[in-house]
Amino acid sequence: MENLSAALLREDMERFFASYRDAFNSGDPAAVAQHIAAPCLLIEREMTVWSTADEVLEAMTRLLTFYRESGAERAHFVMERLLPQGDTDVVANVAWTIDRSDGYGSWNFRTGYNLRRSDQWRIVCCTAYEEAGVRQRTR
Repeated sequence: MENLSAALLREDMERFFASYRDAFNSGDPAAVAQHIAAPCLLIEREMTVWSTADEVLEAMTRLLTFYRESGAERAHFVMERLLPQGDTDVVANVAWTIDRSDGYGSWNFRTGYNLRRSDQWRIVCCTAYEEAGVRQRTR
């Protein structure tokens, strides 16, 4: 990655996901959406393509509304794995904890991200391989 050392790449990704987490914690869908490319692929139980920035913003607005209505208060993350792919791409596996209010248990799940850097890092593909199941079991 343009001769970025593994440590520098990890720092870059930690900063990116800290900013992403902070945007979620602030409840600002536009700030969350700035971390996501258009187009972007979401792989969950079904696949969804957000083709435009407006579609990304609408999706993040719905997601943040759902989280708020489910008692979500704060998100925390741990970067588990990074896999550089060429000069401008990286795959990250992130463990998330979403603390919730009103006696609800926290949500703990992992998500995979493909990120690409042009002017800044952005998520181009999100593989939410555990989140839906966790949300169903702990609602």
